[in-house]
Amino acid sequence: MSGLAPTMPAATLKAEEAHMGEVYAEQQLRGFRRLRFEEPLEREYLAAMRAAKRPGTLICIATALVIWLVFVALDLSRLDLAAEIANRRYDAWLGIGLRWTTLALLTGLLIALLRGGLKTAYPWGSMLTLVMIGATAAINACVYKLRGLPQADLAEFAIIMAVFLPLGMTFRQSTVTALLVAGATATAGLVMLDLEQRYETVRMSVLLLFAAFVGAVGAYLREYAERDQFLLRRQLHYGAMQDALTGIGNRRYFAQHAAAALRQAAREREDVVLAVLDVDHFKSFNDRYGHHAGDMALHRVAQSLKQSLRRPLDLVGRLGGEEFGLLLYGAKPKEALMVLEAVVATVANLSIAHEASETANCLTVSIGAACFDGRESLESLYKRADAALYESKAAGRNRAALDDMAASLIAATANDQLPPSSRWRR
Repeated sequence: MSGLAPTMPAATLKAEEAHMGEVYAEQQLRGFRRLRFEEPLEREYLAAMRAAKRPGTLICIATALVIWLVFVALDLSRLDLAAEIANRRYDAWLGIGLRWTTLALLTGLLIALLRGGLKTAYPWGSMLTLVMIGATAAINACVYKLRGLPQADLAEFAIIMAVFLPLGMTFRQSTVTALLVAGATATAGLVMLDLEQRYETVRMSVLLLFAAFVGAVGAYLREYAERDQFLLRRQLHYGAMQDALTGIGNRRYFAQHAAAALRQAAREREDVVLAVLDVDHFKSFNDRYGHHAGDMALHRVAQSLKQSLRRPLDLVGRLGGEEFGLLLYGAKPKEALMVLEAVVATVANLSIAHEASETANCLTVSIGAACFDGRESLESLYKRADAALYESKAAGRNRAALDDMAASLIAATANDQLPPSSRWRR
């Protein structure tokens, strides 16, 4: 059936994923004024945020590296390092050493990001690099002041602004970094400069703290908006993947994750059984008891299917109307048949009255299932399961039926002789 073709790449293979929308909605109701979600939602947000800001971080680091190379060249052209040693003025060498250390740090961070490393730790690398840039710039500015050379105090303001660029850091990390840069500027000036020059250092430090405060306010508002958008996007995503009536995954959800499960099964040579379930005589049930009763019946059937899931990669979804899909990952055909027969019995034991049924006096289901051959597409597997469903109905309904391949696998397993098409499973 073409409608079961996957519409988007699968993100993960957890059956409970269809209900995650409730988690995001609850978090939005609780609020996040302190810019922190409940776990594990906080980890999910940080991972998504860091992945989104990684390209921007690369651009910023590359730009900083180019600018830093210019300052290194200026240092070498403006300072006579041999004369500095002769005069025992080692502060210039300290400034140059820090300049080259920061250059190495920038280069290493850029290479690591380009190679795909530091997936979760790169914000800490950004934080360390910015603190080093701020401290180095402050020390070199003092070196120039002591020698009467032109220096750019405004560079410290540029660094404070850079701290609040999209570098993968949270509001707290950015604020701490800005305060450390301002503190390094004040410390360098008070320790290295003459008494007359320290007043200017104090004034500069106060202005830097004010700039850090303004930047922090903007960073707070930006992160608050980003977290709010994160929750809204996730709710929309999972709302589009969830069947509102039954509370299980919808057709899109089932197709996306079932296709991914088949790809994984092909790689790992695992057995997979796809089952298609149909509620027997459901139209006559609606005609007799009304659509509200029909909706309630579908909900109860869906919950029974959910309870039949045994393994982490098992999957259930509503394919449309009274039709459901069930994927049993890692289940041998014989084991799958036992599970499906138990589903049939469980639904019958719900004792949902259905006096208009031609099969029983209660609501029943018919199931058709097919075994994955290791190569076929989801659409092909669905067609075989759907054909088995028609055989189940033709045989009297209220039962589970396997397609010919799955039935032959059960027979071959009993005789310890698998058919050629399934030898790869051994």
